[in-house]
Parts: sequence; C-alpha cells; structure tokens
Amino acid sequence: MTHAPPDVERLSSPRATEPFPDAWYDQSSAEHFWFTWRLRALLRLLRDVQAPTSAPLRALDVGSGPGILASQVEAATRWSVDAADLNLGALERCAPRRGRTLYYDVMEERPELRGHYDAVFVFDVIEHLPEPLPLLRSALAHLKPGGLFLVNVPALQACFSQYDVEVGHLRRYTTASLAQALAPLGLTPVALRYWGLSLLPALVARRATMPVGRPQERIVERGLVPPSKLVDGALRV
Repeated sequence: MTHAPPDVERLSSPRATEPFPDAWYDQSSAEHFWFTWRLRALLRLLRDVQAPTSAPLRALDVGSGPGILASQVEAATRWSVDAADLNLGALERCAPRRGRTLYYDVMEERPELRGHYDAVFVFDVIEHLPEPLPLLRSALAHLKPGGLFLVNVPALQACFSQYDVEVGHLRRYTTASLAQALAPLGLTPVALRYWGLSLLPALVARRATMPVGRPQERIVERGLVPPSKLVDGALRV
C-alpha cells in the first residue's frame, strides 16, 4: 500500500548533508524485525518508567529519517510525534501522522520549539557524529522540564563491521560509554540498558562475514535483510 507524501514543513534553510544509502531506506519498514524489536524495547521502557502513554503528549523525533519510529510510537500511544530531519528525501518517505514532518536543524533551537515537547527521541543518530554533544544539548533544549529524553544507539564496538562503515556509523556503544557521552548534559538517568541481546549471534555473524576494510557489493542490503524467511522468522522470536 502506498501513501501520499506528507507536507514537509521547511523550518531550516536547505543545506548539503552527508549522503545516506538509499538501500537502507528501501529495505526499512515497521515490519522489519529490527524495528519490531526496537519498538518492543521502547514500549517496555516506557512502561517501566511509568510514562503516560495514554495521555495526548507531544514528542520530537530528532534525526527521524523516514519516520518509522514516529509512526510506530503514534500507533502504540496517544502521543503526537513530530519527525525532524535534514534529509528531505527521507522526510518525503514519512507516512501521514498526527505529528508534523519538519525539515529542521534542531541546533537552530527555534524559540517556538524550545521547551515544547514532553518527550524527545534521539534514536540511532549520535553514532554518526564525530562530536555528538552539541546535537544532544540542542535536542535537550526542546524538552519540557521533567520530560523524557530517550536515546538509542548501536551496541558493542566488538560487533563493528563494514556494514557499520557503509551506513555511516563511527562507533558502537556500551552502557558505560553512552553514560559518559550523556554525562555533560546533567541528566538524571532513569534507565540505561541493552536490548535485543538474542540478536547478538546475528551481529557476530555479520562482523565475521563483513570485516572492516573489505567493501562488498550490496553490503547494506545484505547486512539488513535476512537471507531467508526461515532466518527472518527466527530473528522475530
């Protein structure tokens, strides 16, 4: 099923951004096992911290890409999620939602958006940045006092592979290194945890078959898409 492209609100001036592989967008959807696992982990976390998912809160998804997380969260809660990114092509892939779709550099910290949101997501973003702290500070500036600041990153540097290189990852994290990256923000951590540890064998296999420094054809697609329905089913358990 296709949908009409969303109305992208251009709050920032156009600018060049680092290219991102179209193959990743082409193979990504809310039905992909990894996005399913990520949503499951997020909903468990929100339940554990007693987040009011039944209340009509407003959230901001920083570095939203094609809006998969924003759509998933809206479907699972009463929240409205604004998707913000500087990749116009990715934003044009967003599905219609309650929230807005924004071509917006959060580091501009527009006055009408500062302190505007009950929750801010920074999911799978900071691993792409040489220095994540300025982006994190600006993302946090959009949060209301007492709101939820939620960060997701790829885990375990030992699993770093050529796939990571191809999709622009500069590093993977441990809970300790993520805590260190977030420490200058002065936040009080409520939860800091790994998720999807049963996917670890797949990451180890990807590291073995896609060692760093050995580019291969269709590496993004092969690193993201299970090789068979059987494997896909096993990864969903």
